[in-house]
Amino acid sequence: MSTFEDDSTGFSDVERAHVREAVGVKDFEWVRFDEPSVRVPLDLPLSQARITLVSTAGAHEVGEPPLGAGGHAALLPAEAKIELSHDGYDTERALSDPEVVYPVRTLQQLADAGVIGSLAPTVVSTMGFVPDGVRLFARAVPAAVQQIRDEQSDLALLVPA
Repeated sequence: MSTFEDDSTGFSDVERAHVREAVGVKDFEWVRFDEPSVRVPLDLPLSQARITLVSTAGAHEVGEPPLGAGGHAALLPAEAKIELSHDGYDTERALSDPEVVYPVRTLQQLADAGVIGSLAPTVVSTMGFVPDGVRLFARAVPAAVQQIRDEQSDLALLVPA
């Protein structure tokens, strides 16, 4: 039996330095919270739950402008044809298999198989790199929460990119 060794120690410092130096956001700092988020158990079986996909892949509808790093969310129909615009990863490779960062088809297959109840009709899309975390919480989060409530979703699946 092998032992798992945590190699993430110090990663946040390395990433902070990268954003400050290589990306050029000289005053970048992680958003910190005094308390962890409240954990709310799912009160129904997963096979009955409506799930909203929240992706940080920078997805936007074909022909619409990219989201950018301003902290906005796009509310996309689940069946929308998408493009990916993101400075943090190879979007061309991701578009060859968008399920890696935007798994709408996989979630629909899980719903069809009865593993989950349903996929919400709207996907919440944001840019994965928003150096001003406060702006993200002020702009994207309220829109995402409202959409999840409006569509009576039971949970949100966050897929980071």
